[in-house]
Amino acid sequence: MTHLKEKLADFGCSNEFIDIAMSYIQFYKPDMDTEAFIEFVEEEHAKVEEAEALAELEGQVLDASAVLAEFSDEEE
Repeated sequence: MTHLKEKLADFGCSNEFIDIAMSYIQFYKPDMDTEAFIEFVEEEHAKVEEAEALAELEGQVLDASAVLAEFSDEEE
């Protein structure tokens, strides 16, 4: 694991990216090219960030619906 961190640092990855990459360590294989692993992490983490953004957006939509429902109840 420390070896991978060193490889990523030598490749020029930021500490933040290295921390993210470590959460994908179970997909790393010792014979895997460092650049290929970086690309894998970037692609997979982008999917995670997209899902989080959608969940947050859905939460905002639900909150807006609750406010509208409350407003409708007050008008009646």
